[in-house]
Amino acid sequence: MNTALSVSLRPCVIVAKMAAAFTWLVLTACASAGGSTSPQATAAPAVPSVPIVRPDAHYVLLGEVHDNPAHHQARAALLQRLLDQQPDTVVVMEQMSRDRDAALAQALREPPVTLDQVLQAGQFDRKAWGWPLHQPVLDVVVKHGAGLRGGNLERDVVRRIVREGDTAWPSDLLALRNRTAWTDDQQQTLVRDIQDGHCGAMPASMLPGMVNAQRARDAAMAQALLQARSGGAKRVVLIAGNGHVRRDVAVPVYLQAAGVAASDIESIGYLEPDGPEERRAGIVSSPSATSSAASATVPYDRIELAPAPKREDPCAAFKR
Repeated sequence: MNTALSVSLRPCVIVAKMAAAFTWLVLTACASAGGSTSPQATAAPAVPSVPIVRPDAHYVLLGEVHDNPAHHQARAALLQRLLDQQPDTVVVMEQMSRDRDAALAQALREPPVTLDQVLQAGQFDRKAWGWPLHQPVLDVVVKHGAGLRGGNLERDVVRRIVREGDTAWPSDLLALRNRTAWTDDQQQTLVRDIQDGHCGAMPASMLPGMVNAQRARDAAMAQALLQARSGGAKRVVLIAGNGHVRRDVAVPVYLQAAGVAASDIESIGYLEPDGPEERRAGIVSSPSATSSAASATVPYDRIELAPAPKREDPCAAFKR
């Protein structure tokens, strides 16, 4: 199912108080949605299919709806295939920060490598990320002995960027951002998506800082991928929310600013049919869930669909 795309951030699934919701978007980017330009899109099975990734794509970006188990299972199956094809692959995860790279490298060098050792070295926040949702992916990494790097910014850095702006950006990421073309349309896309991701309850005064932090996190993930490639990896794979893998405003923008050809990047969004964002983007499943047609332009090279798990209304706290 080859596509091209436009999405918005799904409201975070863990929402209790407004302040907690604001922090959650910055730290975990609860992102998902999309559509397809193909006239017919495959129906959403319980677990999406394992797509074929172009062999010439050295940068493979795999999205997710963070609380959808089917997305993690499907990406684990694809990662298994990718590592079988190219063992010299490094996996970069949004769920770990880049200051954990030395600890992760040491943990992976000391056999027998265990999943608990990797989680501890990466300071994986089990509560925030709903462990064991990401276990299928990490099980594949440990089994294959693949390289693993953190892609995210440290939480205190993110908070400082929200408050202080450009002066809080790490110098390497600011240099990357400053050579990245950025339009008002892209800026407004992130503003809308962040506002949608917080149920329309985000104070307007906070939006510039939140957009700045989102851009910094995208730049950090791009930088981690670039460093892994320059360090010798023949392929790099990003595990992150859908909002970070979209081609129009996220990680691919910074990769291309650093000189990576657009054709060297493959972005796959893992979405849910019939959600409000998907309907707005043009994904409409038949009542029998046997097909999904799309009419909107979407920011991924490919989309894979799986039904949404049962979840409480993430905006309920804002409706009281």
